[in-house]
Amino acid sequence: MLAGWRGKIGRNLPEPLVRRMLEATLKAPSGDVPYTIAQLRKDAERASTRIAADLGIAFDRAGPGLPFTIHSGHWERLRDALRSTGLVVQKLHHAHSNAAAAAWSVSVATAPTGGVADLRGCGAVWQAFPGGLEALVDAQDFTGTVDAVYTWVDANDPVWNSAYQAQLRAAGRPAGDSAVNRARFASRDELRYSLRSLEMNLPWIDKIYLVTAGQRPAWLAEEHPRLTVVDHREIFSNPDRCLPTFNSHAIESQLPNIPGLSEHFLYVNDDVFFGRYLHPNTFFGPAGQAKYCLTKGHFAQAENPGLPINQAAANNREVILERFSRTASRKFQHVAHPQRLTVHRRIHEDLGPRIAEIATHRFRSATDLSIPSSLAHQYAARLGMGYPTSVQYQYVDLGSDRFHLDMLRLARNIDLDMFCINEVLSTVDENQRSQVVDEFMSTRFPVSSSFEK
Repeated sequence: MLAGWRGKIGRNLPEPLVRRMLEATLKAPSGDVPYTIAQLRKDAERASTRIAADLGIAFDRAGPGLPFTIHSGHWERLRDALRSTGLVVQKLHHAHSNAAAAAWSVSVATAPTGGVADLRGCGAVWQAFPGGLEALVDAQDFTGTVDAVYTWVDANDPVWNSAYQAQLRAAGRPAGDSAVNRARFASRDELRYSLRSLEMNLPWIDKIYLVTAGQRPAWLAEEHPRLTVVDHREIFSNPDRCLPTFNSHAIESQLPNIPGLSEHFLYVNDDVFFGRYLHPNTFFGPAGQAKYCLTKGHFAQAENPGLPINQAAANNREVILERFSRTASRKFQHVAHPQRLTVHRRIHEDLGPRIAEIATHRFRSATDLSIPSSLAHQYAARLGMGYPTSVQYQYVDLGSDRFHLDMLRLARNIDLDMFCINEVLSTVDENQRSQVVDEFMSTRFPVSSSFEK
């Protein structure tokens, strides 16, 4: 049965049976947690380091949010001592420095287990070096500061909706057009859960920038030392001419104007989630190269080349052909996209007038470029600042005929690095599907982040 629901048999299961299986899976208790991710991690780090110190075991750390490092010869002794005090020790999958043989999560007993939640990221992460602790960083490791950038919109905001409708009428755009369809702006609290997944599984992220149209989620903490809300007016060079905008391509073109943004950052859509603890090496190479994820698909073979995403890909290819005498063929996975600020600035230098024009497009246009999710990766490859990698990943489309089966597979898989739950067009049973997503999110990520009130 394990292989069945994943493969051909799963695709042939009756829809009512799939729905019952999904409902039963999401009702599996993962436990309510009266603590935040930060509190659980702090307690686990304090308890595990105290035990190591009491045992006289040497340990160190390369930087904030990074794993504690111990010599492999001492790990078994420490592990047994940790477990004897009631701490939970669980192995992590390749989530460590290249110098480490393995890594483990050490969690306090109050962290829930079971169900569809994987809360190993809430613990203290320990890695074992077989070669000693003379240096805490391998020659193949990335060690730089990494920020995260989110773009977010609240389509239920009456002020935003009024401006949206006014611009829609002014542009004469039909509501069914994919470029303006309201499904693209729908919010199901994805940002809340994406931030939970980030704080739990990427604790080494430095600053987080939330780019919005002057909006702020009601649940977001008023102030947080690591999170800054950035208004569109702060980053658009000509806000009076360009705003309000409902074009993600236009917004993304202005990301390098975020004040204080680090050289290395992740661009994250709020429908992308981090499924398990990940090391910075997942996203950046030893010299800081951005590690992007290609798909097997060619955008030139897309079933609907008229979709804005495919039009932008074709436009990106024209730019690469003109600038580097190379073609650009493959699609990129809908994951968190590692970025180099230097690459974005080079794109602005090369394509300044065109980017200024894109910034004026209130809705997606046939002449747009998709920069952080595609063009920046192509540029990085040609400039020696990026190369392809692979991750464990799943994509779920809310409008797919296989939605419930895909959600069942997602709920039963805790070995994913990232996953995306996306909606391109509205569906007939949208409310029911949204409820499934809500139940999944609250069960998969039950622990609040420090970014919440």
